[in-house]
Amino acid sequence: MTTVILCRHGETDWNIQGRYQGSTDVPLNPRGRDQARELAHALRAEPIAAVYSSTLARAYDTAAEIARLQGLEVTRDPRLNEINQGLWEGLRREEIVVAHRDIHERWTEAPLDLRLPEGETLEEVRDRVGAALDDILMLHGGETVCLVAHSVSMAAVKHHLQGLTLRDGLRSLPTNASYECIAVDDSLLRAGVRVSEP
Repeated sequence: MTTVILCRHGETDWNIQGRYQGSTDVPLNPRGRDQARELAHALRAEPIAAVYSSTLARAYDTAAEIARLQGLEVTRDPRLNEINQGLWEGLRREEIVVAHRDIHERWTEAPLDLRLPEGETLEEVRDRVGAALDDILMLHGGETVCLVAHSVSMAAVKHHLQGLTLRDGLRSLPTNASYECIAVDDSLLRAGVRVSEP
């Protein structure tokens, strides 16, 4: 059995302000740095073999605290980055509704096939996150691996590992510096079978 410890990054100022962050490299704020240290202590007894994060500072700096207590280095993988939200990044929801009302309504009602203005689709996020997971699980079968990522990229992880639809994964977004452990059946990985349906 392989265990994936799936973590969300600590808090940023944009989290507090309700701004869409996406691919913008917003750093942890002081509370976020405290949360990262608390998360690392909560996981210190776990037999973590490797720590991976997105390339964005808020995830990497959270992962670095976890890795430090484990005596490990963080491997950055851009495929774990948050969805690129294009023109919406830096805006609050109410500002997006005013500037992009029609697109925001479509995003709320049927997000799966919608490309955000100058950004990504959820399918693109799903595919790149899935490719990252394939590689990570191939390298660490039978071990415990920690992934530090973002709300939408984490929904894609849960889609692949737990069989959740992306829509269901997005309905319950994780809080900052929270984590969950996901057990992965190694026999499925050895057989080359994806854990969940696409």
